[in-house]
Amino acid sequence: MLTISSRFAPTLCWKMNDFSFLFVTVRNYKKKKGEIEESNCLPLLGAGMGDVSRIPTHIEGLDENMQGGIPEGHICIVAGASGAMKSSLTFSMLYNAVLYGETSGIYVTLEQGKDSLRSHMSNMGMNIDDKRVSNRIAIIDLSDLRVQLDEQGMSNRVDWMGQLIKQLTSYRDSIGFELLVFDSLGAFFTLTKMENPRDEIFRLFEAVRRLGLTSFFICEMTGEDHKQFGEYGVEDYLADGVIHLVMERSGDDVSRKMGVVKMRHTNHRLGYKPFNWKEDEQRFTIL
Repeated sequence: MLTISSRFAPTLCWKMNDFSFLFVTVRNYKKKKGEIEESNCLPLLGAGMGDVSRIPTHIEGLDENMQGGIPEGHICIVAGASGAMKSSLTFSMLYNAVLYGETSGIYVTLEQGKDSLRSHMSNMGMNIDDKRVSNRIAIIDLSDLRVQLDEQGMSNRVDWMGQLIKQLTSYRDSIGFELLVFDSLGAFFTLTKMENPRDEIFRLFEAVRRLGLTSFFICEMTGEDHKQFGEYGVEDYLADGVIHLVMERSGDDVSRKMGVVKMRHTNHRLGYKPFNWKEDEQRFTIL
């Protein structure tokens, strides 16, 4: 059952000849033998981009080395293996952008149910019941929709991408949200069983650009030796930015590193640095 918060009630509308759904109303390497190598002296890329409007990530040590944050309107993919904290990182960026800024956002989830996601973020220390957050973040669980469509025998007759774009456009026009997190692209195409996912990714990204959204699309690392950002080989080329999360194991110890592989219109540092979660500050930090 999809619920969002006490301030706005979900609705789900169906039309057999014009299927539409409205869930919520919201107010207001350098590589060395396959290992990641750290560097304390890293080059900056790009120039003359200081006047670009940006959305801070609120990741300590990242914004300071990326001219203040993500350029508004950028499409970024956040890629990594399972367990690299992709969902946690992207939710925290949305959470803090809403908590400390005049913005609102939508988190589209297929990997976790809404209740599971809320519980996970609460256990990390994020106060998702804070009115500044609950009134400005909507969590949409698309897996619920697939179940309902399967029950009605409609899932194979839906233009999933067309309807998704239609609803994002509707949300943008009606509630003015500015940030989008999509978790994840791979799960979406598995769920919807689209025949030409590469074309559909292009279609989705172009729609998001037209809407002027700053967006984060979560992807898995795939391909030979898991060096490909995303499942279809086009995600990193079409995106404006690529944030790569790496999880390394040594015996019983697990460490995670973050690298900004690509960020258009931005002076940013190349290389991978360890990061962790600071519960008392409710944000991630680069070590």
